Parts: sequence; C-alpha cells; structure tokens
Amino acid sequence: MIRLLLLALLVVTLQAKEPPSHKDAPFFKAFKALKTYFIRSQDRIHKEYMQTRTPDNIVGYNVRDLASITSYYTDAATPLAKAVAAQIPLFKEFKPKNQREELFLVHVRDMEMLHVLNVLDSLINCYNCKPKKATAHIFLDVIAFLYTPLINAHRAGLDVIAYLQQLHKEFSQKQLDGSIDKIKEFNMARLDEKREKHMIPRKPFRKRLVQDMDHAERLIRISRQEWYFWALSVLDTRLGGNLDEDRDNLVSSCRGGLSKFLEQNAQRIDPEHLFDLYLAQVFLLNRNAPYYYDSLQNDDPKILKNMLKDNPTMCLSPKYLSPKSQQICQQLFQAQTYNAKDIQEQLHIVRLISIDDSPCVYLDPKDKLQAFKSDNAICLELQTHLTKDVK
Repeated sequence: MIRLLLLALLVVTLQAKEPPSHKDAPFFKAFKALKTYFIRSQDRIHKEYMQTRTPDNIVGYNVRDLASITSYYTDAATPLAKAVAAQIPLFKEFKPKNQREELFLVHVRDMEMLHVLNVLDSLINCYNCKPKKATAHIFLDVIAFLYTPLINAHRAGLDVIAYLQQLHKEFSQKQLDGSIDKIKEFNMARLDEKREKHMIPRKPFRKRLVQDMDHAERLIRISRQEWYFWALSVLDTRLGGNLDEDRDNLVSSCRGGLSKFLEQNAQRIDPEHLFDLYLAQVFLLNRNAPYYYDSLQNDDPKILKNMLKDNPTMCLSPKYLSPKSQQICQQLFQAQTYNAKDIQEQLHIVRLISIDDSPCVYLDPKDKLQAFKSDNAICLELQTHLTKDVK
C-alpha cells in the first residue's frame, strides 16, 4: 500500500505535463485503449470475483479465484499491450544495423509489453485502488530512465547485444544485497516530508531525482520480484502453458515458486538479459542515494567539495545536482583530485559510464576501455584519467 500511495503522490505531480507532441500521439492513443480495457475489465472481474464469495467467507481474499477469473481477460489485453510497446517513441529511435539487432528490438518490445501490463495491474490488483491514476506519462518516464543511456550508446557505436551479454556474465542481483534499502529510505523520507508539509523547494534537479528514485523502487521490480496475474497469464500463453498447474499459488508465493519459475525460464522470458539492465540502473541510484538529496541539498561548499571528491560517481549525473555542485565537479575533474577508485568500481560493475544519458566510456568483452566521442568536459577528463588508471 505504501508503494501505491507513493505512486499516487507522484502522479499528482505529473498531471500538469504538457500535451503529447504529434510524434508521440500514436503511443498515447494505444495506451489509452489498453487502459480503457483494464478499467472495464476490472469492474467485470470484481463482479465475478464477488460471486465466488460464500456466506461463511464474504470478504475473504482468495488468490486462486482471482487468478482464474483474471486469466479470461488477458488474451484480449495482449494485442493492446503489444500496440503500446510498438509505439514507444524511444524505441523508434533505435535503428537496427542488422537482423540480429532487429530481433533484439522485438525482444525489447516483448518485455515492455509485459511491463506495461504489470504497471497497470499493479494498480488494479488490490481492487481498492483507482486504475485511472495510472498514466502513460509515468510509463514513458520509466522507459526513458531504463533505456535512454543504452540507446544513445548504441547510436554512438556500442554493440548493445555484446554489452548486455557481458553485463549478464558479471553483474547479478547479488550486487543489490539488502534489496534497494537506500532507495526505500530516501523515498520514505520524501513521504514524511510530504506528510509534515515541509517539503524542500522543488527545484528541477531535485524533482527529477525524486521521480527516478520512485521509478527505481516501484516499477523496476518486474526484473525479479513482482509479477501480477495479467503478465503471468500472457507468459503462460507464450510458454505454451508451462506454468505450474496451480498458478494462483505461484503468484501468491513470488519469493518462492515464482522466483524459481522465472529463473528456470529466464532464457525464454528474457533472452536479451534486460533484467540485468534494470538491475544496473537501480544499482546506480542505490549506490549514491544517501548523498544526492540529503547531504548536498544545502549547497554548503565544504560539504560539497569533500562529498563529491570522495564520491565522484555523483558527478556523472549532473541532472540530479545543483549548479554549485556541478561547478565543483568540473573543478575536481579538471584538477584530477577526485577518488578515481569510486568510478573504476562502478565501471567494472555496470561496464558503461554515461554523463546523464550521454555515453562516455565502456568496457568491451575483453575488458579493454573504449571511449565515445564527446564534447562534455567531465567526460573528456574522465577518458584521459581512466585510460591511464583502469585495469
């Protein structure tokens, strides 16, 4: 419920977004069609579900009945969800260079077809929530958060297939031991501020961070942990009825049976290892979450310099930093007086470093440092420094 409350609070801040551009209109049209179907289906599912109640169990919650009823509505939802994935504007910017990359794009859209089903289902699953609060803007923001650095790197020459294969070999969920506790703590602090009505002024860079932290905690959990009835029903169809016969118990035990099922069928569900891309994006925020907002918010020069000097990976996301923090980052990188080990550790874990969404350097499958063409001052300094020091 806390997760859904936070999502609802985020939606309120996004209601004033500008109308979609003409080029994005097909996406919003497709999303509206899918959401409308969900809203109509919710009423029908709820009525059918209530008919399963008995005099001895009027208000009881039976996962078996709910999963069974929901499964009758997923076939019609699948082509609508596919239409949404096909119209995602960012994916239209990905220009395949060969047949293998065309197949990669098919797999990406298949995954996001499941993702959009899961996002909507996360709101209607409790039946006390309002699916009307789900917005296409939120989903697009999440897609941008997840994929923009990768697509920009591909445009600049990155072999995305080789990159994700190598990331999968070396990156794992173990990198996120303790789940995403730092991000959770950050988000709970923002919720407390909201309740106590003393929110720190919503400067653009802080607002962007709050939104991305929210995306990281709630909407990327599809990677390993939280799948709902609609997405699971579609997976069941895709895998030829390969789910356990007692699928409702599988749904209700997502830390047990579901995790095992996803692991056993990972190659068929996620052949491009996009789960690992999700986890890598979460890792980047989780690593610096205690500092971004709370420690740097007052722009104290001494705190800024010491904090950024020891944790220069924060400088790689200037969109989350104040102008003063960005200035100090420039000074540290020009003087090369920052903790290079901090950046080297991040490079060896996620293998691609971007300045915000612009690619800077990456490790190829032979662990050789490769640089992208850039005119960003921090990136140019980083390329020079890491070329000497990376091992």
